[in-house]
Amino acid sequence: MKNTLILTFAKFFEKGIMFLFFILLARQFGKDSFGEFSYYFTIASILFVLFDVGGEFYQIREFTKRESLKIFQNIFILKTAIAAVVVTAAFLSGQSLFLLILLGSFYLDSIISLFRSSFYKNGLYYQEAFLAIIEKSVFIALVAFNLLTFNKIVLMYLAFIMAKVVYLLVALNKFYNFRYLTSSSRLFNVSFFKAYAFNSWSYVLHALLVVIFVQIDIVMLKWMGISFDEIGLYSAAVKIYFTVVIFADILFKQYYPKVSRLIHDNDNEGLKTYILKIQSLNIYASMIFAFITMLFAHEIIAFSFGAEFAEAGNMLVLLSIIIVFRFSMYTYTALLSSSSLNHIKLITSAVCVGVNIGLNYLLIPHYGVYGALVATMITEFILVIMYKISSFKIVFTNFVTTKEIAAFCAISVMCYILFNYQLDILVKIFIVSTIAIALFFNKTQLKTALAFEGIK
Repeated sequence: MKNTLILTFAKFFEKGIMFLFFILLARQFGKDSFGEFSYYFTIASILFVLFDVGGEFYQIREFTKRESLKIFQNIFILKTAIAAVVVTAAFLSGQSLFLLILLGSFYLDSIISLFRSSFYKNGLYYQEAFLAIIEKSVFIALVAFNLLTFNKIVLMYLAFIMAKVVYLLVALNKFYNFRYLTSSSRLFNVSFFKAYAFNSWSYVLHALLVVIFVQIDIVMLKWMGISFDEIGLYSAAVKIYFTVVIFADILFKQYYPKVSRLIHDNDNEGLKTYILKIQSLNIYASMIFAFITMLFAHEIIAFSFGAEFAEAGNMLVLLSIIIVFRFSMYTYTALLSSSSLNHIKLITSAVCVGVNIGLNYLLIPHYGVYGALVATMITEFILVIMYKISSFKIVFTNFVTTKEIAAFCAISVMCYILFNYQLDILVKIFIVSTIAIALFFNKTQLKTALAFEGIK
């Protein structure tokens, strides 16, 4: 429990600092600079997957088998070599200085993941959380110092690199011996490189599909002639959306272990009962988060990014529908990830990436950023349907429930109203208060929705 709290706090602190950075960048330099940052950050995120070579998921597995100095060194060299090729290619092709800085930052992050994997494998959660908090604290301090003194956009980017350098220096000074890490006389092991690269390909491919699925729309918007101003508006709405769905992931981490245990024990009846409870929980929780986000979308955008980003409020109203899909998807992700059918997730992700790219290609030229938004909504709906159907191979629950239909209809009607009409803030507060009172006097429904292990 202590480790969970430590990691949760560190994760929220990290996400909170990044969100604060987005706010400061958008408010100080405008939607054009914010859109430009989102574009370069997306490209760097995609390329990062290549030189991260499976990242923590694969590294923890390898360290669990055998953690040694030579393995640590060889993974470091492999990542450095791939990153050098990627950065050199970007430099020779005349890419922006901003992209090169972000690529350098992501390279350092891939090296940090080696230390992080070692910490997790050895149960040193406090140490990793301590370093992560130091990194983000230094990062936001550098950003604030720049805004108060030089006020240069390039220093906003460089803060990423400097903060990660601090992480590595503290890690080497406090938890590792630098001389020990560089003491081996035989650094290169070609056989290890080949084996590591070959065995990690599925991890790399899955991570690549996920990041492309989530972020390719921003790249395609730019490639198809949409201005950084418009991309900035779209990115602002997307950043809020991703902040909200973090709660779906938090719930997932609480029920996933029991799902895994039930599948391992071949307890199909117990599994079906538990999945139905999770299904109800996710519908209930998604409706709350989607409704509140949708209802106060314009206020959230104005408070976070300023009046210049007002149009992003309408985009966030539409994106709020996806919150319902995302919460539901985690129900079936738990089943597939716990079973021997995890490869279905890879196939499904590949199909949805293709669908998303195709829809973006068709819709963006006609509808701009709203075309990308609709493409995302359709693809997310297809994804949750495919995950649900695939989960029937493990345990059959239901094709569709009355609750699911009611939730989708209710949120769609509310989306139509809020997208086309502006409600006064007092009216919104009255609506939320009415719903809160109704829930308070209907505690039975609330208890039923939350009636599974780990949620009280």
